[in-house]
Amino acid sequence: MEHRLFLYPGYTLQCIKTAKFKTFSIALRFASAFLPEAINNRALLPNVLLGGTKKYPSKALLQTQMDALYGLTLNVGTEKIGTESVIYFEMKFVNEKYLPNQGMALAEALDLLAEIIYNPRQIKNLFCQQIVDEEIRLLKEDFEAEYINKSEYAYNQFMKTMFKTELHQYRAKGIYETLDEVTLVSLKNSYLQMLHNNNVTIICVGDFEYATMDALIAKRFSFDSPIHQESWLDRETKDIVNATVVTEDSDVSQARINQGYRFPVRFGDQDYYAGVVLNAIFGEFDHSQLFQIVREENTLCYYISSSYDSNKGVIIMMAGVDPGNEEQTLALIDTIVKGLKTGALADEEITIAKESLIQRIRQNADSPERLAHLFFLYRKTLGKEFDPNQTLAAIAAVNKQDIITVAQKLTLDTTYILTKKVQ
Repeated sequence: MEHRLFLYPGYTLQCIKTAKFKTFSIALRFASAFLPEAINNRALLPNVLLGGTKKYPSKALLQTQMDALYGLTLNVGTEKIGTESVIYFEMKFVNEKYLPNQGMALAEALDLLAEIIYNPRQIKNLFCQQIVDEEIRLLKEDFEAEYINKSEYAYNQFMKTMFKTELHQYRAKGIYETLDEVTLVSLKNSYLQMLHNNNVTIICVGDFEYATMDALIAKRFSFDSPIHQESWLDRETKDIVNATVVTEDSDVSQARINQGYRFPVRFGDQDYYAGVVLNAIFGEFDHSQLFQIVREENTLCYYISSSYDSNKGVIIMMAGVDPGNEEQTLALIDTIVKGLKTGALADEEITIAKESLIQRIRQNADSPERLAHLFFLYRKTLGKEFDPNQTLAAIAAVNKQDIITVAQKLTLDTTYILTKKVQ
């Protein structure tokens, strides 16, 4: 696997050359400061652009063209990384060397992507109202389905509670309450901002010649975007005197518990990999302590796990328990956390945690989409390329004392419980 970086006025081209895949993956990423007032427009925009173009004026015609290009797939969306909002277009299609008569799949796929980016279907210089209304309706339905899903609802309420004074309370997905405020004008302005004021990265993964890919990209894509100051790590935090506990009553058969720990270890920090191993031991896998002790040994929960957001510096625990078992479950979780801080972990646990992480890293290297994301993230956040071998070595080098030391940085911030009153 080789990598080259090309810097052009208005955009960066990252080329990852590998013969491992029989496909090409091309991703366009538009990065801008994550602003609450822009969330809904940026959440809707990529799907509105897929609603139709000048050449293919409907979603169905676009899909027909994708199918004609040997089953080309296009994944679009908006995500939040640190305090950046990233609109992405990720295209995957077969390498033309595996097509009959060699084909022209690469050029035709890039033509289609450029058509979607630069030539959206418009009426009187604005997006089509019918397309916008449909995307708003679909997004509303998605939010409403979340409300019915009590685990999703509890998690979202927890996030609003723990991060109520921070940008992290918002999701790139959108804000339900203000979706009707989106207009054709605001959406068009967001589109123009994307084209002319976002930091643009194009990432290519596959078996290609650098000069060929460079020329094909340069012929079709041009941006005059000024480079804004990026912030890929969210460093907003707060002083914690006492942990916050919020209990909400609801007609549920299963109580949901969400806990958030401040963990001032972020991606790129010296003890970052120790933090990754810590979370693997704590609750990321089914061999982790939360699952084994709380669920298997004490049968207190239906599910339990933890996740580490290294761009924010938090570890979040989620569990589903019978109403009435919340206090016992929380007490046991607290015991587990205290044990990690004092070294209550076996060498075998460390070994198994590392093996699971190493397996995932190797799986990431076998996915062109994951490779593209990791190369993008490492370049943006650390200013260097992703090297799976270096990552594997860093995981292997973590020792027990590293884990204990980093565990001592965990501070409980918020506990949110959605439950049914036990009579």
